[in-house]
Amino acid sequence: MAMTVAEFRREVERRRGARRRGAPRYPAELVAFAVQRARSVLAAGRSVNAAATELGLSSMTLSAWLSRSARPGGASPGGGRLREVVVSASPSSGVSEHALTMTTPSGHVVSGLCVVQAAALLRALS
Repeated sequence: MAMTVAEFRREVERRRGARRRGAPRYPAELVAFAVQRARSVLAAGRSVNAAATELGLSSMTLSAWLSRSARPGGASPGGGRLREVVVSASPSSGVSEHALTMTTPSGHVVSGLCVVQAAALLRALS
C-alpha cells in the first residue's frame, strides 16, 4: 500500500466525520498501515503516544491494534510477544558495554542495557 501519513490522517478525519455514534470502523489496509508506521516509530525509540499523535488516532486505538497484531492469528505473520520487542544499539554510544535499548509494542522503553541484561529481560518476557 503506497500511502502517506498525511493521506492516512485525511482518511481518519473523513471516517470520524461520517460516523453517527461510536468509534469509526477502519478497513484492514488502514489498520495495517498504522501498525507498520507505529512499529517504525517504536523502533526509533519513540512512544505509542507519539505514533498515535502523528497518525491522528487515539493512543488506546493504536495500542489495541498493535496488541491484536502481536497475537497469533493477528495482522503480523507469526505473531507472539517477543517478535514485537525491538532491541537496538545506540549509534552514538560507540563500544559502550551498556548501549542496548529495548522497546515494547506498548511503547515502554528500557535503555542502558548490556547484552546479558537484554537477554535476561527477553527470557522473562517469553
